[in-house]
Amino acid sequence: MENVGIEKAKHTSQNRPVNVTQTLSNRDREGHCELDLMRLYDRVGKLSESLGHELSTLRCVSVDGRDTIGLMRQENAKLKKCNQTLEEQLQDCQARILKFSLSSDLSDTTVMQEFVKIRDNLSNWIEGLPEICADFDTQLECALEGFQCYLYIFGGMNSYPQGTLGVQSELLMHIVFRRLEAGLLKASVPGMPASEEALLSDLHAGMVSLQSKRGKQHGKQYEVQPPESLTLIDVESLTLWRTNTIRAYVACQRYEKGVNEEFKNIINDLHDLFWWFNFEPHVNWNSKMDRLAADILKPAASLATKMSSSPSEYRWEWYGKAYFPQGVVRKQHMEQFIVQDARTHNRIPIANIESLPAETPIGELLVIVFPALFRCADGGHEDIQIEKAVILIRANEELQRQKRSENESRMFGKTILQMFKDSALGQPS
Repeated sequence: MENVGIEKAKHTSQNRPVNVTQTLSNRDREGHCELDLMRLYDRVGKLSESLGHELSTLRCVSVDGRDTIGLMRQENAKLKKCNQTLEEQLQDCQARILKFSLSSDLSDTTVMQEFVKIRDNLSNWIEGLPEICADFDTQLECALEGFQCYLYIFGGMNSYPQGTLGVQSELLMHIVFRRLEAGLLKASVPGMPASEEALLSDLHAGMVSLQSKRGKQHGKQYEVQPPESLTLIDVESLTLWRTNTIRAYVACQRYEKGVNEEFKNIINDLHDLFWWFNFEPHVNWNSKMDRLAADILKPAASLATKMSSSPSEYRWEWYGKAYFPQGVVRKQHMEQFIVQDARTHNRIPIANIESLPAETPIGELLVIVFPALFRCADGGHEDIQIEKAVILIRANEELQRQKRSENESRMFGKTILQMFKDSALGQPS
């Protein structure tokens, strides 16, 4: 038994250091774990703190982002609206350019038809006025004192077979057309201010000078070379420059503004003119002038703009009294003019005087009512007449009596011949 106890004691004493070592090893491991956990805890704390900071930053960014997005949306809406406005303006400019674009469709026939329509509309507008009561001569003289346009009215008071009152329509047609021509038809571009018209003229002169390479610049003026010094290519280039410049001007808002301003000026001048006359009955001038603008002024501005934008050049011809020596209208003029009789207000047919010599006096020139219109030809060729001028004459009464006598004789001859025919057929005369 003692031996057994001694053996157990020995065995116990031998194992004790092993347990102590294991215990120390476990404690070390636990210490290391605690350190690791502490480190992890610190790291999680730092990460949590960092995450909180990042979340705070993100919240600020989110708020700023919402504000930025709102501002961007507002800016985008403004840009869309601006873009829409620009598109509308572009479409408007394209429509204007298309309306007045350089086109070969502006034929002589088109120009003639539009001019004749304007002329006819003006005639109808004037003839729609009521009669002037009396004293037309004095009223006309007063009305024309401040009128700025030169008038092609000839002959004395005794030249008019029924006095000037008898041809008041033709006289007023001529006066109104002269104002229309000055404001719209003869302008480089209808409604263009005089300063801009002068600038366009100077620019054209400068282009001629540069194109010919012979011009000498003097300040802002240019020495214009004669047309024969320019080649065909030079002329075509100048024409293209001019038409494109005018087309660009017409596409601008200032063109429309200028045309409307000229309409107002014409209407105001005509108001001042007609104020002098005593019409019977009273005239509703507001309605009358509205019709003038719609039927005459707008078509005239449109035609004038097309002619200005065309590569062709046009001219209005009034001839003047020098074309009719002693103010006499002869048979040869019948083919060149539309001749109207002051007494009948009708056109004198050339068939009635076809057999007479060319120098035969037909009547006395009273008024050149409307001008002729020509398209200018190139290379020294004769200009092409698009429409004839309209003149008013006092027909040669002796010639009229002679023609009436011839017509009566002819009718009498026909009557006698008819009597013979009736007799031959056994019919009572």
